[in-house]
Amino acid sequence: MSVEVIEVSSPGEVQAFNAFPRKIYRNYYAAPSFPVLEQSSPHYDPLFERVEARAFLAVRNGHMLGRILASVNHAHVDRETGFFGYFESFKDSSAAGGLVDAAANWLCGRGKNKMIGPVDLSPHERLGLLVEGFGGYHNPGMPYNPAYYPSLLNECGLETEMTLNAYHYDLRQPVPERLARVAGRASRSKGIRIREIDFNDLKREGEIFSLIHNGSMKDIWGYAHLSPAEGAAIWKKLRSLFDPRLILFAEVKGEPAGICLSMGSMRRTLFMNQASDLNARLAILAVLPQYRFKGLEAALIMACIQRARGRGIAAIELSLVAENNLMMNTIIKNLDGVSKSRSYAVYRKHI
Repeated sequence: MSVEVIEVSSPGEVQAFNAFPRKIYRNYYAAPSFPVLEQSSPHYDPLFERVEARAFLAVRNGHMLGRILASVNHAHVDRETGFFGYFESFKDSSAAGGLVDAAANWLCGRGKNKMIGPVDLSPHERLGLLVEGFGGYHNPGMPYNPAYYPSLLNECGLETEMTLNAYHYDLRQPVPERLARVAGRASRSKGIRIREIDFNDLKREGEIFSLIHNGSMKDIWGYAHLSPAEGAAIWKKLRSLFDPRLILFAEVKGEPAGICLSMGSMRRTLFMNQASDLNARLAILAVLPQYRFKGLEAALIMACIQRARGRGIAAIELSLVAENNLMMNTIIKNLDGVSKSRSYAVYRKHI
């Protein structure tokens, strides 16, 4: 019997969409957390205020085989590109192909000629497919999927758009002398201040996050404009999960200049193990152009390292780093004790 792809509309279909990952990951030791469809909407979360989307399910003979979500993000700089995300499927090329085609057709009807993903509605959320490094502990929020997913998407006619890497930084290694020297000089400079995030003032911190993100990341692959409300929504999500001592801002004469967003878990979850207590993830390091080459990057990294060590964290994962991100790849190259741990891929399909 052929595969039928249906558009999710009824409450029962929404429930089935949300529950489907359990069918894929029930035999895995550590499954990722999954977003709930109703919560990934502008009515629930301001982070999605500029997103419209449509969900689909693949069914054969009454049995669900997969799911996908097509979306248009009006904050993305490329107006001709749409996204697919929340992709899960059994090892069934007919089901996966039907889902990909349904998402592509929906996007084509909205004037898009290219589809990339997996991107869960927003580039500020989860993106990419794990293609290398399936073992070991995976930090919260990082993509995780069965090893057959990359070949399944290749069979559907998708090809790699961008490779994103994760790097393991062993904090038990001595800090490079040059990094310590540059950071120390910057920290002693008049008017430079490194401070922690204030989760009690999400509105202000959202405005600052938006300012730094939009001013420093326009040339980075995957950039999407971040509004102050969206910035505050991100902080609201992170507030109860991650240690504010590792989320740092740099200021110059009282003005926002840079950010180092590192995420060390505040509490244990079902899928954590002892490794989670020894790891953190550095997700964003950004400095506004007018403040670059003044040692702020080094000062932020050094402050992050010192605070992480003070918490007993033995390693930091630097991720996700696009293969064409010159600044971050240069920083990584100059750090001792860094090794590539995982690779992720974002795929494209011309439609």
